[in-house]
Amino acid sequence: MRRQRGFSLLEVIIAFVLLAVAMGVLLAVLGGGLAQVRRSGEASEAALHAQSLLARVGVLEPIAPGVSSGDIDRGRYRWTLQITEVDDPVPLPEPVPGLEPVESVGLQQPNAPVLYRLQLDVAWGEGEAARSLRLASLRARYPQAAQP
Repeated sequence: MRRQRGFSLLEVIIAFVLLAVAMGVLLAVLGGGLAQVRRSGEASEAALHAQSLLARVGVLEPIAPGVSSGDIDRGRYRWTLQITEVDDPVPLPEPVPGLEPVESVGLQQPNAPVLYRLQLDVAWGEGEAARSLRLASLRARYPQAAQP
């Protein structure tokens, strides 16, 4: 009588267990990758919203010190914009007695632009999944001329 060649029941069970473990690891890796893609997409969308909010200031909305806030995309993203007036970082030159400046570069003129710092915070998600983004920018605006 010839002996049949093939796999024993134990070998088949071990092969299925190894296949199940490998599939479980593969699904965990793919699930983590999908979560990273989703978080990256949310962060990119938040950055685009933040850029559009900052681009409006000084063009569609006046630059004025204060704090404003709101939400975007039916409350999915929440934002807070803080505008503060800042001093010009360029120091005035020291006056030298007996010498008049030839040009006025670096001197503060009476109608010189006023510098403002814009800080925009955008937040999204709740609880453990909460994320936030902070952007800061400087804007200049000429002071309003006095009305006669």
